Amino acid sequence: MKIDALAQEIFDDMIAHGGKVYIVGGSVRDEILGRYDQHDVDVEVYHLSYEKLCAILKKYGHVHTFGKSFAIVQLEELPHYDFALPRQETKTGHKHQDFEVMIDPDLPLEKAVLRRDLTMNALMYDYLEQRVIDLCGGLSDIDQHIIRCVDPEHFMEDPLRVLRVARFVAQFEFQVEEKTLNLCRSMAQSHMLDHLSYERIYQEYCQILMAPQPSLGFMFLKDIGALPPYLQALTTTHQRLDFHPEDDVFTHTMLVIDVASHVKKKTDHPLWFMWACLLHDIGKPLVTTKEGHAPKHNEAGVQVFQNVPIITSKKERQYISTMIMYHMHLMNMSRHHAKDLSYLRLLKKIDGKVSMNDLIYISCCDKLGRGKVAQEQYDEFWLYIQDKQKRLGVQAPLPLIRGDDLLANGLTSTHLFKQMLDEAYDLQLQGLSKEKILRSLRKYEQR
Repeated sequence: MKIDALAQEIFDDMIAHGGKVYIVGGSVRDEILGRYDQHDVDVEVYHLSYEKLCAILKKYGHVHTFGKSFAIVQLEELPHYDFALPRQETKTGHKHQDFEVMIDPDLPLEKAVLRRDLTMNALMYDYLEQRVIDLCGGLSDIDQHIIRCVDPEHFMEDPLRVLRVARFVAQFEFQVEEKTLNLCRSMAQSHMLDHLSYERIYQEYCQILMAPQPSLGFMFLKDIGALPPYLQALTTTHQRLDFHPEDDVFTHTMLVIDVASHVKKKTDHPLWFMWACLLHDIGKPLVTTKEGHAPKHNEAGVQVFQNVPIITSKKERQYISTMIMYHMHLMNMSRHHAKDLSYLRLLKKIDGKVSMNDLIYISCCDKLGRGKVAQEQYDEFWLYIQDKQKRLGVQAPLPLIRGDDLLANGLTSTHLFKQMLDEAYDLQLQGLSKEKILRSLRKYEQR
């Protein structure tokens, strides 16, 4: 494995003091898979005490500790490496973090590996001997593209592992082994995932959404009955087959996020964009008719999104809410050959919340996430949008009239200023001059 030069120096020092050094977990798995994305390297050190581990690391820089109970240490000068002593864990409660940790520097490898979730994550790289130790058949499972748990009893102790399996399904496009699949289904049906914090669920969903084929992760959650209500409702909401040959809204959404995964890097906020694509139609279950029509499902979607608690960032919520609200506006404008005023008004509505670039991409992904798309209609959409962008730009025009202008022209009804400024801006978009706009606003003073 490729190991940082400073890390090698530290490893050699640990070995000189009687330690045994293994690299464990995801970095070993990804080395086998030929994936070299930067992430933390987990180092497990045997036959050294916690005090000795810290003492050695302190010779090389500033040490950050996470408490003796976990025996996890980081070195500021080696930011992507986590050092830990071998440990066993016993479940003490329902929450993800409810574990009793027992540190044992001399723990046999066969026991230490049991706390790992999946066989492909239980591989160990022996630094001194430069070889991979595989005690659980992880190499064979990787070769066969199989996701398998290490130990069913330990696996069930942590409900977060169900979401981790979904994430790995999406990232690696592996198949979940039947016993592991049934185990995840049993954990979901027992409502074990209800004890996970919103933060941890959000983090795992983000990794699913940023995977090469995110639909695989959510399809897995659907199959085991672990979808949240706002996504589960999509599975039984059917659409007009002449518009959506793929039928239900969930299937459509899965097609949309897979298309979106190919263009997300072209957007201003790739992760937020993926969330918006996942949630763009969550209003349809509220408004869909027996015939499959879904009038004002965008407005209903904004309403439903208010009750999606796992996203806490105000800026991200504003972005997603705006994308839900306007995700079909551009396609409708193109289909009806809407005039410039409609485009300019839309620029104002999304100003400071979502870029026109991102709105265009979600519109295209929504269009392409169908069982059948007419190429001619798609091409017409791009011609329409490119014309608007070229002539009218992608930013809302700056307002000609501000509050100071109202005061300077003798308008004193300050309680009406917001309403007056909104109308002034719309008159501006219609092409009126500043003088004509101010004359028009005097009607507020004459009421």
